[in-house]
Amino acid sequence: MSLQKFVNMGELKQALTRDYNKINSKIFSSGVVTLKIEIFEEKIFMLAVHKRLVSLDYLSKESKYVSDLADYYLIKAFKQEMREVLTQNYGFNVSSIFKDYDSVDELSSTLVLLKESVQKYLG
Repeated sequence: MSLQKFVNMGELKQALTRDYNKINSKIFSSGVVTLKIEIFEEKIFMLAVHKRLVSLDYLSKESKYVSDLADYYLIKAFKQEMREVLTQNYGFNVSSIFKDYDSVDELSSTLVLLKESVQKYLG
């Protein structure tokens, strides 16, 4: 797969938005309600509003522990998929990915730390 090259931050943010939604759809069978992406040097911050899966919402009422465990593994899968996309499609040298999800507010935050500035990847 060839690496994507971007002229400016706007193009990069649009591509990241598409890929975030693809990964989310693959894991959760739906895209996000809203997604805001900010990029600062070697940091990519993504703030998303999600629509909670009805089955996980129901599960959390039956067993909060099991629901939290499911959220943990779904987040872990998302981070793994995101790392693969960022490495293979963008050529990013990813240092770490942090992600958290608040099921009450259906809000997710993702922080991607790269080993060098995003500016390096703009053409």
